[in-house]
Amino acid sequence: MMKNGLQFVLLLVCVICCTQIVLGFELFCGSDNCYELLGIERNATNREVKRAYRRLSLELHPDKNNHPDAAAQFAAIATANGILSNEYSRNEYNDFLDHPENYYWYYMKAQYAPKSSVSVVITGLILICTALHWFNAQHNYKNMLKRVKSAPEYAQRVQELIKSGAADSVEEAEQMVQVQGLSAPTWRDSLPVALVKLPFVISKWLFWLLHWLVAYKVLKRDYNQEDKEYLVKQRLRILTESQWLLIEPETRAELVEARVWEEAAWQQFLQQKRIESNRQGKGGFRKARKR
Repeated sequence: MMKNGLQFVLLLVCVICCTQIVLGFELFCGSDNCYELLGIERNATNREVKRAYRRLSLELHPDKNNHPDAAAQFAAIATANGILSNEYSRNEYNDFLDHPENYYWYYMKAQYAPKSSVSVVITGLILICTALHWFNAQHNYKNMLKRVKSAPEYAQRVQELIKSGAADSVEEAEQMVQVQGLSAPTWRDSLPVALVKLPFVISKWLFWLLHWLVAYKVLKRDYNQEDKEYLVKQRLRILTESQWLLIEPETRAELVEARVWEEAAWQQFLQQKRIESNRQGKGGFRKARKR
C-alpha cells in the first residue's frame, strides 16, 4: 500500500516537472527586437519610448484596427513598452542584445516552447507517459508469467490437465491454469485511471499509516496477519502481490511464523535454511556414492 501511493505521487510530480520544462517562458520580446517593435533607436529616451508606444497603441488597438494580426501586434508592443520603460529590465535587455550567448538556454526555451499550445503539450506528455507506463506493465507481467511457468508446480499442473484429458495441448492447458494474483494489464491499470484514483490511494495510505503508528507504535499491539505479511514482504524486498503469491503457501506461513522481520529471527531463519540445505546436499551425495 505505501509503495503504491509513493509511486503515484512520484509519477505525478514527474509529469508536472516535465510539463514545466517543455512549456518554458517567453524571453523579452521573443524573436522580435523590442526597439524595432516600437520603431525607436536604442538610445531613445524614456519619453520617446512612451510616445512611440502611445502612437502605436492607438493604431493597433483591436477595437480600432480590424486587421487579423492587430491583437497580436498590440500585445507585442505592450510587452516591448513594459521592458523598455523600466530601467532595470531595459538594462537587462541591452545586456541580452550585447551578449546573447549568456542567455542561450533561456533563448532556446523562448524560441521553441511557446510555439505549441499548453493543452497540446500536456496532452502529448500524458499520452507518452501512458504509453511508457503501459509497456512497462506489459513487460512486468510477461516476466512474472515466465517465472511462474518455470516453476515445477506449474509444469506439474499443466501435465495433469493433459493426462486427465481436460486439455489437448500444452497451450490449452496453460490457458486453463489460473495463477492467483497474476493477471494481464487492462485499461483499469492505465496511467490516466491511476491518476484519477491517486487522491483515493493517497488518503488510503495516510489512513493505513495512522493506523500503523497508533496500533503498533503508541499502543504496542501485536501485528495482525496482514501487517505481518507486509513486514515479511519488506524483509524479502517483494514489491508486488503477485511476487508474494509465487511463494508456496507453506513457505509464506513459515516466514510469518518465524517473524523474519526481526533481525535476530531473520538471521536464525537463514542459518536454519543453510543447515537444511547442507543436510540435503550430503544425503544426495551419499545416495550417489551407493549407486
